[in-house]
Amino acid sequence: MKNQSTGKIPIAVIVTMVIQTVGLIWWLAKLDLRVQMHDKFIEQNQRTTEIIYRLEERAKNLAEEVNELEQRQK
Repeated sequence: MKNQSTGKIPIAVIVTMVIQTVGLIWWLAKLDLRVQMHDKFIEQNQRTTEIIYRLEERAKNLAEEVNELEQRQK
C-alpha cells in the first residue's frame, strides 16, 4: 500500500480504512441492540410460557375432578 517512491500511505487508503472502521463499529452497535431486543422478547415470552403452563395444569386438574364426579354419579 505504500507508495514505492516516497514510502507514504496515500490519504485515500487511510480515509477508506477509517470509513470501514466506523462502519464496522456502527454495524456492531446495531447488532448489539438487536440482541438486547431479542433478549427482552425472550423474557416476555418466558413469562407467557409459564402462565400457559400453569393454566394447562389447572385445566388437567379440573378435567380429572370432572371425571371423578362423573364416575361417582354412575
